[in-house]
Amino acid sequence: MTLDESVRRLGTVFDLAAEAYDAARSSYPRSLVDLAIERGNLAAGSRVLEVGCGTGKLTELLVERGLLVDGVDPGPNMIAIAQRRLGETDAVTFHLGRFEDVDLPQQPFEAVFSATAFHWVDPTIGWAKAAAFLKVGGSLALLSHVDCRDEQSRSMQDEFPAVLRRHAPEVAAEWRQPAEFDAVLAGVAERRGNPSEVWDWLMQGGLPRELAVPEAARLFEDVEVTSETYFVETTADELVSRLRTASLYHRIDPACRDAFEEDHRRLVERLGGTVRSSRAVVLMTARRSARRG
Repeated sequence: MTLDESVRRLGTVFDLAAEAYDAARSSYPRSLVDLAIERGNLAAGSRVLEVGCGTGKLTELLVERGLLVDGVDPGPNMIAIAQRRLGETDAVTFHLGRFEDVDLPQQPFEAVFSATAFHWVDPTIGWAKAAAFLKVGGSLALLSHVDCRDEQSRSMQDEFPAVLRRHAPEVAAEWRQPAEFDAVLAGVAERRGNPSEVWDWLMQGGLPRELAVPEAARLFEDVEVTSETYFVETTADELVSRLRTASLYHRIDPACRDAFEEDHRRLVERLGGTVRSSRAVVLMTARRSARRG
Protein backbone atom coordinates (compact mmCIF):
# COMPACT_ATOMS: atom_id res chain seq x y z
CA MET A 1 0.00 0.00 0.00
CA THR A 2 1.36 3.43 -0.94
CA LEU A 3 1.53 6.33 1.51
CA ASP A 4 -1.28 8.07 -0.34
CA GLU A 5 -3.50 4.97 -0.14
CA SER A 6 -2.86 4.55 3.58
CA VAL A 7 -3.67 8.21 4.26
CA ARG A 8 -6.86 8.05 2.17
CA ARG A 9 -8.11 5.05 4.14
CA LEU A 10 -8.09 7.25 7.23
CA GLY A 11 -11.20 8.89 5.81
CA THR A 12 -13.25 6.07 7.32
CA VAL A 13 -12.09 6.65 10.92
CA PHE A 14 -14.21 9.76 11.40
CA ASP A 15 -17.28 7.59 11.88
CA LEU A 16 -15.76 6.27 15.12
CA ALA A 17 -15.85 9.82 16.53
CA ALA A 18 -18.95 11.09 14.73
CA GLU A 19 -20.43 13.03 17.68
CA ALA A 20 -17.07 14.68 18.46
CA TYR A 21 -16.57 15.46 14.77
CA ASP A 22 -19.97 17.12 14.56
CA ALA A 23 -19.28 19.21 17.67
CA ALA A 24 -15.76 20.30 16.68
CA ARG A 25 -16.12 21.00 12.96
CA SER A 26 -17.53 24.23 11.55
CA SER A 27 -20.23 24.54 8.92
CA TYR A 28 -19.84 26.53 5.68
CA PRO A 29 -20.59 30.16 4.81
CA ARG A 30 -24.04 30.60 3.36
CA SER A 31 -22.60 33.15 0.95
CA LEU A 32 -20.33 30.53 -0.65
CA VAL A 33 -23.14 27.98 -0.82
CA ASP A 34 -25.33 30.59 -2.52
CA LEU A 35 -22.51 31.37 -4.95
CA ALA A 36 -22.13 27.67 -5.82
CA ILE A 37 -25.87 27.48 -6.46
CA GLU A 38 -25.72 30.59 -8.64
CA ARG A 39 -22.78 29.28 -10.67
CA GLY A 40 -24.60 26.00 -11.17
CA ASN A 41 -27.83 27.71 -12.27
CA LEU A 42 -29.64 25.71 -9.62
CA ALA A 43 -33.13 26.39 -8.30
CA ALA A 44 -35.60 24.83 -5.89
CA GLY A 45 -36.22 21.27 -7.04
CA SER A 46 -32.78 20.81 -8.64
CA ARG A 47 -31.36 17.33 -8.04
CA VAL A 48 -27.84 17.32 -6.61
CA LEU A 49 -25.41 14.72 -5.36
CA GLU A 50 -23.37 15.30 -2.19
CA VAL A 51 -20.18 13.25 -1.82
CA GLY A 52 -19.17 12.67 1.81
CA CYS A 53 -22.23 14.25 3.40
CA GLY A 54 -20.93 13.43 6.89
CA THR A 55 -23.11 14.79 9.68
CA GLY A 56 -25.16 16.88 7.26
CA LYS A 57 -23.87 20.42 7.79
CA LEU A 58 -23.72 21.22 4.09
CA THR A 59 -26.74 18.99 3.39
CA GLU A 60 -28.82 21.17 5.69
CA LEU A 61 -27.85 24.32 3.79
CA LEU A 62 -28.67 22.70 0.44
CA VAL A 63 -32.09 21.55 1.66
CA GLU A 64 -32.83 25.02 3.07
CA ARG A 65 -32.42 26.29 -0.49
CA GLY A 66 -34.93 23.80 -1.88
CA LEU A 67 -32.49 21.36 -3.49
CA LEU A 68 -33.18 17.63 -3.62
CA VAL A 69 -30.09 15.84 -2.31
CA ASP A 70 -28.68 12.34 -2.68
CA GLY A 71 -26.06 12.15 0.07
CA VAL A 72 -23.29 9.56 0.10
CA ASP A 73 -21.14 8.69 3.11
CA PRO A 74 -19.28 5.55 4.29
CA GLY A 75 -20.09 6.18 7.98
CA PRO A 76 -23.38 4.92 9.46
CA ASN A 77 -22.88 7.04 12.57
CA MET A 78 -22.26 10.11 10.44
CA ILE A 79 -25.45 9.48 8.47
CA ALA A 80 -27.43 8.92 11.68
CA ILE A 81 -26.40 12.40 12.89
CA ALA A 82 -27.25 13.88 9.49
CA GLN A 83 -30.70 12.29 9.64
CA ARG A 84 -31.19 13.72 13.12
CA ARG A 85 -30.11 17.16 11.90
CA LEU A 86 -32.42 17.11 8.88
CA GLY A 87 -35.40 15.48 10.59
CA GLU A 88 -38.26 13.97 8.61
CA THR A 89 -37.84 15.11 5.02
CA ASP A 90 -38.32 13.82 1.50
CA ALA A 91 -35.65 16.20 0.24
CA VAL A 92 -32.72 13.90 1.09
CA THR A 93 -31.91 10.31 0.22
CA PHE A 94 -28.89 8.88 2.03
CA HIS A 95 -26.65 6.20 0.54
CA LEU A 96 -24.30 4.32 2.87
CA GLY A 97 -20.96 3.50 1.24
CA ARG A 98 -17.81 4.90 -0.30
CA PHE A 99 -18.45 7.11 -3.31
CA GLU A 100 -16.13 4.88 -5.34
CA ASP A 101 -18.36 1.83 -4.70
CA VAL A 102 -21.93 2.99 -4.09
CA ASP A 103 -24.72 2.51 -6.63
CA LEU A 104 -26.63 5.70 -7.37
CA PRO A 105 -29.62 6.70 -9.51
CA GLN A 106 -28.61 6.82 -13.16
CA GLN A 107 -30.53 10.00 -14.00
CA PRO A 108 -27.92 12.79 -14.30
CA PHE A 109 -27.64 15.27 -11.47
CA GLU A 110 -27.52 19.01 -12.01
CA ALA A 111 -24.65 19.43 -9.56
CA VAL A 112 -22.20 17.46 -7.43
CA PHE A 113 -21.25 18.99 -4.07
CA SER A 114 -18.63 17.89 -1.58
CA ALA A 115 -17.49 19.64 1.60
CA THR A 116 -14.18 18.72 3.28
CA ALA A 117 -14.51 15.22 1.84
CA PHE A 118 -13.44 14.94 -1.81
CA HIS A 119 -9.76 14.63 -0.85
CA TRP A 120 -10.65 11.24 0.69
CA VAL A 121 -11.98 9.91 -2.64
CA ASP A 122 -9.61 7.89 -4.83
CA PRO A 123 -8.80 10.42 -7.57
CA THR A 124 -8.39 7.73 -10.21
CA ILE A 125 -12.13 7.06 -9.72
CA GLY A 126 -13.64 10.14 -8.11
CA TRP A 127 -13.22 12.83 -10.77
CA ALA A 128 -14.50 10.59 -13.57
CA LYS A 129 -17.38 9.26 -11.48
CA ALA A 130 -18.44 12.76 -10.47
CA ALA A 131 -18.43 13.77 -14.14
CA ALA A 132 -20.36 10.66 -15.13
CA PHE A 133 -23.19 11.56 -12.74
CA LEU A 134 -23.43 15.14 -14.01
CA LYS A 135 -25.41 16.32 -16.98
CA VAL A 136 -23.34 18.16 -19.58
CA GLY A 137 -22.90 21.68 -18.24
CA GLY A 138 -23.65 20.51 -14.69
CA SER A 139 -21.65 21.95 -11.83
CA LEU A 140 -19.03 20.46 -9.53
CA ALA A 141 -18.76 22.45 -6.27
CA LEU A 142 -16.09 21.55 -3.71
CA LEU A 143 -15.71 23.34 -0.37
CA SER A 144 -13.16 22.99 2.40
CA HIS A 145 -11.75 24.75 5.42
CA VAL A 146 -8.06 25.52 4.94
CA ASP A 147 -5.45 26.51 7.53
CA CYS A 148 -3.53 29.69 6.72
CA ARG A 149 -0.06 30.78 7.75
CA ASP A 150 0.24 34.31 9.12
CA GLU A 151 2.03 36.21 11.86
CA GLN A 152 -0.57 35.33 14.48
CA SER A 153 -0.34 31.59 13.92
CA ARG A 154 3.32 31.34 12.98
CA SER A 155 4.65 30.42 16.47
CA MET A 156 2.18 27.57 16.90
CA GLN A 157 2.73 26.27 13.38
CA ASP A 158 6.51 26.43 13.74
CA GLU A 159 6.55 24.55 17.05
CA PHE A 160 3.80 22.01 16.38
CA PRO A 161 6.00 19.71 14.23
CA ALA A 162 8.44 19.28 17.12
CA VAL A 163 5.58 18.16 19.39
CA LEU A 164 4.38 15.75 16.74
CA ARG A 165 7.93 14.47 16.13
CA ARG A 166 8.33 13.46 19.79
CA HIS A 167 5.31 11.17 19.68
CA ALA A 168 4.94 10.19 16.00
CA PRO A 169 8.14 10.86 14.05
CA GLU A 170 6.89 8.96 11.00
CA VAL A 171 3.81 11.22 10.84
CA ALA A 172 5.87 14.36 11.44
CA ALA A 173 8.10 13.43 8.50
CA GLU A 174 5.06 13.62 6.21
CA TRP A 175 3.53 16.77 7.69
CA ARG A 176 3.20 19.80 5.43
CA GLN A 177 3.07 23.27 6.93
CA PRO A 178 0.24 25.55 5.76
CA ALA A 179 1.36 28.16 3.27
CA GLU A 180 0.69 31.87 3.14
CA PHE A 181 -2.84 31.96 1.77
CA ASP A 182 -2.12 34.73 -0.75
CA ALA A 183 0.58 32.49 -2.22
CA VAL A 184 -1.85 29.58 -2.36
CA LEU A 185 -4.41 31.66 -4.25
CA ALA A 186 -1.72 32.96 -6.59
CA GLY A 187 -0.87 29.38 -7.55
CA VAL A 188 -4.43 28.63 -8.65
CA ALA A 189 -4.22 30.54 -11.94
CA GLU A 190 -1.52 28.37 -13.53
CA ARG A 191 -3.48 25.21 -12.65
CA ARG A 192 -6.92 26.39 -13.72
CA GLY A 193 -6.97 24.13 -16.78
CA ASN A 194 -7.37 21.07 -14.56
CA PRO A 195 -9.66 21.21 -11.50
CA SER A 196 -7.96 18.23 -9.89
CA GLU A 197 -4.64 20.10 -9.95
CA VAL A 198 -6.32 23.15 -8.43
CA TRP A 199 -7.87 21.09 -5.65
CA ASP A 200 -4.61 19.26 -5.00
CA TRP A 201 -2.88 22.63 -4.67
CA LEU A 202 -5.53 24.06 -2.34
CA MET A 203 -5.38 20.97 -0.09
CA GLN A 204 -1.58 21.06 0.20
CA GLY A 205 -1.41 21.64 3.98
CA GLY A 206 -1.28 18.68 6.40
CA LEU A 207 -0.73 15.09 5.33
CA PRO A 208 0.10 14.54 1.65
CA ARG A 209 -2.61 13.41 -0.72
CA GLU A 210 -2.11 13.16 -4.47
CA LEU A 211 -5.41 14.37 -5.92
CA ALA A 212 -4.49 15.39 -9.47
CA VAL A 213 -5.25 13.25 -12.52
CA PRO A 214 -4.77 14.33 -16.16
CA GLU A 215 -8.23 13.21 -17.34
CA ALA A 216 -9.99 15.76 -15.11
CA ALA A 217 -8.85 18.47 -17.55
CA ARG A 218 -10.97 16.85 -20.28
CA LEU A 219 -13.97 16.28 -18.03
CA PHE A 220 -14.38 19.77 -16.55
CA GLU A 221 -13.97 23.39 -17.63
CA ASP A 222 -14.63 26.92 -16.33
CA VAL A 223 -12.78 26.39 -13.06
CA GLU A 224 -13.35 29.19 -10.54
CA VAL A 225 -12.08 29.59 -6.97
CA THR A 226 -13.52 31.89 -4.30
CA SER A 227 -12.59 32.08 -0.63
CA GLU A 228 -13.58 33.70 2.63
CA THR A 229 -11.08 34.12 5.45
CA TYR A 230 -11.88 34.32 9.15
CA PHE A 231 -10.07 34.43 12.47
CA VAL A 232 -10.47 31.97 15.32
CA GLU A 233 -9.23 32.17 18.89
CA THR A 234 -8.89 28.69 20.35
CA THR A 235 -8.09 27.34 23.79
CA ALA A 236 -5.94 24.29 24.42
CA ASP A 237 -9.02 22.17 25.16
CA GLU A 238 -10.69 23.29 21.94
CA LEU A 239 -7.58 22.57 19.90
CA VAL A 240 -7.23 19.09 21.39
CA SER A 241 -10.92 18.38 20.74
CA ARG A 242 -10.47 19.34 17.09
CA LEU A 243 -7.26 17.34 16.79
CA ARG A 244 -9.12 14.23 17.93
CA THR A 245 -11.30 14.54 14.83
CA ALA A 246 -8.34 14.94 12.45
CA SER A 247 -6.79 12.17 10.36
CA LEU A 248 -3.36 13.05 11.76
CA TYR A 249 -4.48 12.07 15.27
CA HIS A 250 -5.55 8.62 14.11
CA ARG A 251 -2.13 7.96 12.62
CA ILE A 252 -0.54 8.35 16.06
CA ASP A 253 -0.08 5.16 18.09
CA PRO A 254 -2.99 5.07 20.59
CA ALA A 255 -0.48 4.43 23.38
CA CYS A 256 1.16 7.79 22.58
CA ARG A 257 -1.93 9.94 22.18
CA ASP A 258 -2.35 11.04 25.82
CA ALA A 259 1.26 12.24 25.98
CA PHE A 260 0.86 13.98 22.60
CA GLU A 261 -2.26 15.80 23.86
CA GLU A 262 -0.51 16.87 27.05
CA ASP A 263 2.50 18.22 25.15
CA HIS A 264 0.15 20.08 22.83
CA ARG A 265 -1.67 21.64 25.79
CA ARG A 266 1.64 22.75 27.28
CA LEU A 267 2.60 24.38 23.99
CA VAL A 268 -0.64 26.36 23.91
CA GLU A 269 -0.23 27.45 27.52
CA ARG A 270 3.34 28.55 26.82
CA LEU A 271 2.06 30.67 23.93
CA GLY A 272 -0.42 32.46 26.17
CA GLY A 273 -3.28 30.00 26.72
CA THR A 274 -5.08 30.65 23.44
CA VAL A 275 -4.09 30.55 19.80
CA ARG A 276 -5.42 33.15 17.37
CA SER A 277 -5.12 32.00 13.79
CA SER A 278 -6.43 32.58 10.29
CA ARG A 279 -8.49 30.05 8.41
CA ALA A 280 -10.20 30.15 5.07
CA VAL A 281 -13.10 28.43 3.41
CA VAL A 282 -12.45 27.81 -0.26
CA LEU A 283 -15.03 27.08 -2.92
CA MET A 284 -13.95 25.59 -6.24
CA THR A 285 -16.54 25.22 -8.98
CA ALA A 286 -16.16 23.68 -12.42
CA ARG A 287 -18.56 22.82 -15.22
CA ARG A 288 -19.00 19.38 -16.80
CA SER A 289 -17.51 19.55 -20.25
CA ALA A 290 -19.29 18.26 -23.34
CA ARG A 291 -16.06 16.49 -24.27
CA ARG A 292 -16.24 12.76 -23.56
CA GLY A 293 -12.73 11.68 -24.56
